[in-house]
Amino acid sequence: MKKYTLLFVLLLCCLAGCKKGPEFGDAIYMTGTLNSPTVRFLVDGQSSMGLTVSSTTKADADVKVTMKKAPELLAAFNASTGRNCQLPPDDSYTINGLDAVIKTGQSQSSQIKLDAYSTQLKEGVSYCLPITISSVEGGDLKVLETSRTAYVLFTKVVTIQAAYLANQGCFDIPSFGGENSPVKALGQMTLEMKVLPVSFRNSISSLCGCEENFLFRFGDGAGNPSNKLQLSKGSIGSASHPDKKDHYEAWASRLFDTGHWLHFAAVYDGRYLRVYVDGVQIQFVETKNGGTINLSMAYDGHSWGDTFSIGRSAGHSRFFDGYVSECRVWNVARTPAQLEDGVCYVDPTSKGLVAYWRFDGESQADGSILDMTGHGYNAVPYGTVRYVQNQKCPF
Repeated sequence: MKKYTLLFVLLLCCLAGCKKGPEFGDAIYMTGTLNSPTVRFLVDGQSSMGLTVSSTTKADADVKVTMKKAPELLAAFNASTGRNCQLPPDDSYTINGLDAVIKTGQSQSSQIKLDAYSTQLKEGVSYCLPITISSVEGGDLKVLETSRTAYVLFTKVVTIQAAYLANQGCFDIPSFGGENSPVKALGQMTLEMKVLPVSFRNSISSLCGCEENFLFRFGDGAGNPSNKLQLSKGSIGSASHPDKKDHYEAWASRLFDTGHWLHFAAVYDGRYLRVYVDGVQIQFVETKNGGTINLSMAYDGHSWGDTFSIGRSAGHSRFFDGYVSECRVWNVARTPAQLEDGVCYVDPTSKGLVAYWRFDGESQADGSILDMTGHGYNAVPYGTVRYVQNQKCPF
């Protein structure tokens, strides 16, 4: 027994000896980047944030840390994250110095102040300013390479109008129906929406999609809370053999309050189905047989024949009581980074964007909301729809 214990100890020592010291010893890093190198900066008018450097231990002497802007790192960042960020315009921000000091006995440095101005930022454009540690003087602390750089993401806060679906108000997309529907057999798909619940007075509050084919809703009328978000259900299979489809469900783990905006999305890449709430993945499942998603009708045409709707399902019932600001259908699988960057707005000419309803503009003469892509899939109102002003996004 002692022999095996000794061999085990020797093996541990060998494994420990294989590790590189810098990643396991004390080090300094850009504060807030241990889990992710990105730092979100919400810019509302003139806004400020402080950037600091932290140490895994208290400094035994003053440590001077010099940082620098690193635009040369942006291309690699975009490639690795699936983003399409631009450098913020020079006149959109100022930095008050790039030197910081970790004082003796401290583990966090003084701040460098970053100011930004939303008037100089364009809506719908993703901006990123890489700021990296360029040199360290004093002490014997090394730089943790994986957290040497903070990628500061500038997000312009916008003031928008939203549609209030009250008293059985909703929108239908009749042009999504028919044999030539662009959403009848989607081999890849992203469906996303941004809403603010006002009440959960109905046991089921449908948000967007098609009943029994692919539908987001609150509650299920079968005992689950009326403020619990559900994908019910994600039906995936051959459009020509509806009875052979596989069905997937997803529930958000938390319950939702009224009066707060939330963003949800379902992403299907032909093999995996992922569901996100406020940028957090709540489901990741490998589909059994792949196949396509049909957003052109409910129940595969076996029942009411409903097409894709916003704010209702199962005929004109199961209405949602709340605000809607964005709803989009794509025929491509969007990345988590793209979802995060596009919460408030995307370019209507984006590749793979089938339909885009933004409830921030003027409605058409018949009250319908224009499909911003120009494809003509307008959202036609039913019941009572009002509009509310001065809604902040991404809040």
